Amino acid sequence: MACLIYSVDQVTSTNIADALKRIMGFEEADPVEGMKSFRSGGTLMIEARGSIVETGFVDRCASKDVAVLLSMHSSARGVEVFTVHPEGNWGDDANLGGKPKMLSTASPANMLSMLKAISKKSGGLQATYEATHHGPLLDTPSFFVEVGGSERAVNSKELAGVLAGAIADFLGGGKAEYGKVAIGIGGTHYPGKFTRLALEGRYAFAHMMPKYSIHGDMLRQAIERSDVQVEKAVIEWKSLNAGQRNEIVQKLEETGIDYEKV
Repeated sequence: MACLIYSVDQVTSTNIADALKRIMGFEEADPVEGMKSFRSGGTLMIEARGSIVETGFVDRCASKDVAVLLSMHSSARGVEVFTVHPEGNWGDDANLGGKPKMLSTASPANMLSMLKAISKKSGGLQATYEATHHGPLLDTPSFFVEVGGSERAVNSKELAGVLAGAIADFLGGGKAEYGKVAIGIGGTHYPGKFTRLALEGRYAFAHMMPKYSIHGDMLRQAIERSDVQVEKAVIEWKSLNAGQRNEIVQKLEETGIDYEKV
């Protein structure tokens, strides 16, 4: 059972929601905390206002297995892409929602299932994980699904429809198969190695800590903030410098979690 959240003040988010309403036959239901809501079978969709990264109300009203936040994707390089990612802030910066050094509850099996559903429908447009970033801070297992990267993609009803179709497949399908649940450490904001390992079925990733935001003191929280038990850490070894490697290995040994270098 899932709760979908979109913002009527964001064009991409609204385009995805409108497409889902058509595909899945959502019908308007009773308001939720003063917000419009829609239902299709066991799936609830809530229409929020304002920034999607400030939707902390989800913990008060989702009461579902997972919350999926529908959003635009921003890229300084203008690369068009579909993305899936958990929420949270590794450092002291919480300018995009949430709280400093606090992570939401990741949902690795659901994120992997969504990633695979998108990759099947993407039509050649890249489908990738993103490293954990921005708010809201939620206890409800949750993740973002996004499309964008360029002005064209952000405003494209066609791409929003593709993503909506993948979301509908995710909601109607079973969970993707995988070997182990892992946290990812290192790599870039778009962790290509983690995405490949996930699509190959080796791992379902929970939180992913990129090389530019290594905080050893956050590893225990990254391991604990998952709705499925984390069994391993996967480290993109060459992306880290010697100091970062030593810090990460020491903290992982303290937690008792095994690790693999990739």
